[in-house]
Amino acid sequence: MANCIRCFVIVTLLIVAAIGSAAEPKRIVLIAGAKSHGPEGNGIHDYAWSARLLKGLLERSALRNQLHVDVITNGWPADTRILEAAHSIMIISDGRDGDKYSEAPHLASPANVATMERQIARGCGFMTFHFSTFAPDQYAPEMLRWSGAYFDWENEGRREWYSAITTIEAEVDLLSVDHSVARGVKPFRMKEEFYYNLRFAAPPDPHVTHILAVPALGGRAPDGNVVAWARLREDGGRSFGTTCGHFYDNWQNADFRKLILNALVWTAGLEVPEHGVESAYLSREELERVE
Repeated sequence: MANCIRCFVIVTLLIVAAIGSAAEPKRIVLIAGAKSHGPEGNGIHDYAWSARLLKGLLERSALRNQLHVDVITNGWPADTRILEAAHSIMIISDGRDGDKYSEAPHLASPANVATMERQIARGCGFMTFHFSTFAPDQYAPEMLRWSGAYFDWENEGRREWYSAITTIEAEVDLLSVDHSVARGVKPFRMKEEFYYNLRFAAPPDPHVTHILAVPALGGRAPDGNVVAWARLREDGGRSFGTTCGHFYDNWQNADFRKLILNALVWTAGLEVPEHGVESAYLSREELERVE
């Protein structure tokens, strides 16, 4: 009888622990770099505003009880313990372009690279966004492994782009409608400073899925028009990148907004709803109330 009681207690404790673990929210950390390209609020490279918007949208979504979102402004956190607890990390920042601008926070120092490597190794999700897709040759292997692609600006130390940039209004095609990040997303039209002719692995990485492409860019075959992609890493972690994100007003595009919210949820290890993460755009006044 005593043994039966002990077994019952042990099983009960295991069930309670499992329920508690399942109920623990996924933690998303949004790292916003310092504002560039003019004053805050001018609608270009408004990193902190973008991070606060994403936090506000997620906290008002149907998944709000399954998520906890932290926003770090002005770059890499002073206390990196917040990263050690994250299920997904998104970088919204500048990147270095030769001697112009600053290295993206995750690549800004060997210590930051090592910290990010630890998160990748434990299966943490990872997202790059617009300018933070830039990377130097020194960290090409890391970016291909962590993310699956990057903007290649460097040729033997010189600022000679393999990749390219153009600002146009164009149709954006959805390439992989069956991928979780594409749920509920429809092809759309958008004015954007598109980065393209990105550096992907050669031969192609079978773990990378192309998500968005802009045919009007006329990039080199076979993947030069790709502007968003996902990588299901060998370690089980999930990564997503997009070179879109120059103009803040594009957050008003419901399909673009849904794609990024889907990607945040997916990289954090949650199931994306059948019709995607629904949201309504928040004004600047509403964002002022987002903690």
